[in-house]
Amino acid sequence: MRDRQKGLLLTTLGMLVISPDALVLRWLAGDAMQILAWRGLLMALGLSLLLTWRYRTELPVAFHRCGWTGLGCALCYCFSTLCFVHAMGLAGAASTLLIFSLSPLIAAALAWVWLGERLALRTLMAIMVCLGGVLLIVVDESPGSSLSGNLLALVAATLLAGNFTLARSQPAVDMSPALIPGALLVSLLGFVFGGTPDFAVQQWLVLVVMAGVLLPLAFMLIQLGPRWISATEVGLLLLLEVVLGPLWVWWLLDEAPSGQVLLGGTIILLALCGHSLLGWRSGSRPLAA
Repeated sequence: MRDRQKGLLLTTLGMLVISPDALVLRWLAGDAMQILAWRGLLMALGLSLLLTWRYRTELPVAFHRCGWTGLGCALCYCFSTLCFVHAMGLAGAASTLLIFSLSPLIAAALAWVWLGERLALRTLMAIMVCLGGVLLIVVDESPGSSLSGNLLALVAATLLAGNFTLARSQPAVDMSPALIPGALLVSLLGFVFGGTPDFAVQQWLVLVVMAGVLLPLAFMLIQLGPRWISATEVGLLLLLEVVLGPLWVWWLLDEAPSGQVLLGGTIILLALCGHSLLGWRSGSRPLAA
């Protein structure tokens, strides 16, 4: 399997694993900082176990290789998570995920400025088509809009794009270990400003599975993607969550999106599939300017 195909496959798999995250956050419906306290701690523990299994005794060396770039990834992950969870509570799942989908454009700008990457024509075309799908969803009127929540979602998208661009700047280094201190910082801030939520046993079990198993696995896979594909393409694949997240909420919480939202989601999904197939066939790396 070529490196580019590996990057596309790992990132796509990671997005499929993380897609129920918005559903869990909407279902828990607790204080954001209290959720973040345990979400961050469970994420750090789960990722530590996965990376220990992967690196064995070489884990300290893997940490050291991340260097200052890893510190930047950790901070971007931490504050992106803080903004994302707060935005989810203020603006709701649909608005937050839609604004979060702007990360490909932000990643494109960052990769152009920092890394001098030129974008492939198929990537530019996919971004334009996806923007059309996003626009269809955004213009659909829905109650519960929040300006502060939308702004937090935009900040979260920017920080996420920064995380992937930093990881892309060091393609020979796995930046997954850097997410552990980032998650611990999330947990620390959550305990300081939030505390422990009063959840039922079933809610605790779901939180443990999502934050302790699925999130670490998903972010480890997603963090590996920029080693072989551009930050923009990683961000573009994040649009999968924009489509799948509302579908999970619709299916299990009975929050049905409108026909216009479904049409926009279909356009986005088709564009992503076409872009991934073209990228898989080309097997080429992004061109440097």
